[in-house]
Amino acid sequence: MKRFLLSILALSLIFLATGCGKEKEIKNQLEQIIERDYIVVAVKADSKPFGFINKKTGANEGFDIDIAKEIAIDIFGNERKIKFVPVTTGEKIEAITSGKVDIAVATFTITPQRQYLIDFSNPYYIAGQSAVVKKNSNIHHFTDLKNKTTVVVLGSTSEQNLRRILPMARLSGYKNYEEAFAAFKEGQADAISTDNTILSGFLIDNKNYRMLKNKISQEPYAVGMKRNENDESLKKSVNMTINRIQRDGTLIKLRKKWKVN
Repeated sequence: MKRFLLSILALSLIFLATGCGKEKEIKNQLEQIIERDYIVVAVKADSKPFGFINKKTGANEGFDIDIAKEIAIDIFGNERKIKFVPVTTGEKIEAITSGKVDIAVATFTITPQRQYLIDFSNPYYIAGQSAVVKKNSNIHHFTDLKNKTTVVVLGSTSEQNLRRILPMARLSGYKNYEEAFAAFKEGQADAISTDNTILSGFLIDNKNYRMLKNKISQEPYAVGMKRNENDESLKKSVNMTINRIQRDGTLIKLRKKWKVN
């Protein structure tokens, strides 16, 4: 009997030791990314100058792309250790919550509703919602959009703002900016409304249009990531990068590079 009890005790100690070992092997989110040796980033491919595809090289480029590269530099010492995953506005949150991506750097506005679902870094840019119309249009203010058709991207804060501020406006929704701008240029609407930064990118290549002077919102862009109150290792790392690029002048250089005012 004594020998049996000693055997049980020995097996229990082995089990406890094995269990403790497994607990020690659990890595936080940042450690898992470092072990993988690259970070997966959701980005826009239709939002020039923030995130778009260079048609000549096929590479992801833009202000947000460079922000992501700065994050990779601070984690790995190498800006190339990134896997970019193009997403539409409506896909960003699902990409994060499903674990498809580690972070999203994709003209991502912080809102109270989104903060219930995911976490955000500190803001790195403040945009504002405006609208673009034809140069000869009689639309000069947002109030002129009443009873007019305005193109928006579905799931965007721009759509939500217009539904709240201009309930009489007729909204025509599209899943991405490429489709939205194409519909607008084809004359299917009187205006298109989104962040002024994205509209500025459209105006670079389209000279027959103009932007309204007034803005109806402030849109703080930040890096989105999975919410985990017990593991903020990745959030802390991203915030360190944002603080660094604000402090050392990198952010100013990137804004000049991409003409982001």
